[in-house]
Amino acid sequence: MNICRSIILFIGIALVLIAVVVWHGNQRAPEARFSSAHPTTATPVLSKPVGMVVHTNGVEQTIAPTTTLLSKVEGKVGILSSYNDVPIYFYGIVEDQFGGVVAGVKIAFSVRVINGQESTVKRGEVVSDNNGAFTITGFRGQDLGFMPKKAGYVLAASGELFKYSHMEEHPYVPDPNNPTVIKMWKLQGAEPLVNIDLHYKHSFTNEPFFFDLVSGRVVPVGGDLKAIITRAPGFITQRKPDRLDWSIELVPIDGGVMVPEYNAAHYTFEAPANGYQDSFQAHMNHDDASWFDNIGESFFLKSRNGGVYSKFSFYFEINDDPNGLMSFQFKGVANTNGSRNWEATAPK
Repeated sequence: MNICRSIILFIGIALVLIAVVVWHGNQRAPEARFSSAHPTTATPVLSKPVGMVVHTNGVEQTIAPTTTLLSKVEGKVGILSSYNDVPIYFYGIVEDQFGGVVAGVKIAFSVRVINGQESTVKRGEVVSDNNGAFTITGFRGQDLGFMPKKAGYVLAASGELFKYSHMEEHPYVPDPNNPTVIKMWKLQGAEPLVNIDLHYKHSFTNEPFFFDLVSGRVVPVGGDLKAIITRAPGFITQRKPDRLDWSIELVPIDGGVMVPEYNAAHYTFEAPANGYQDSFQAHMNHDDASWFDNIGESFFLKSRNGGVYSKFSFYFEINDDPNGLMSFQFKGVANTNGSRNWEATAPK
């Protein structure tokens, strides 16, 4: 009898302990936690529920886990890992603006890792060889970024980021037989530049405006750039169907104008020798989905028969109210020496 009581007591205590464990697991669902002291590293903390086998009155029973959270997390981790945990291989060659290879370039690189197991950035550095070539291997991640540096050179691009993740529509595919060319600008010597900072407001008129970018003034005639504005009469609004047509045309004075690629003005340190157009035109038709009451653009400008080469950002806003003011803004630099040199804008 004492033996039976002991067995029953033992089973009762075991069931109570099991109930406590199950209740505790339900109250504290496992979750991923991030340390504020190390914002770039994340380690998921998981508690794995385990099925338990007990015997009651000679009958074997299994207490199943109370949650499937672990399996869901593992599934998501597996998917993220298969897409983002990609071997990083990169084959590059560094060239200057003349097509010559650049040896001895230090390339500091970083690999971003977000694969469900960790979230961090791993860093390293390689150096281009005598042929300007370099290779980055031995990492896994979702993308690769780097910044090449060498005295007397600057990066002739806005930045280098190569996306390997299979979540991208067109992930980067390395090719050892066709290395990626990285352009650096070999500095020849900076020349003095004139700062362009012109802000002007005026009521609408059919007469053209003449802008002297060097002096920062609006002049009766001449200067560097002529602007011609047209607009339909009435109040201009963004709402359909009340939009009105308007346009602006920029005409260089004895020269040409060019719209560079996005952000190219920031890393172009010499004005192009050719490829300029006679004018730039923007037409805002009332039924066009891209209609706005303003434009913002970057320009390369040759003016005064090649005596001035400028690069600047331009912003124009039409007067919505017929009695209101139009707004013109120019900001950039100009070389007034008859030279195409913009190296003074290179990052120090």
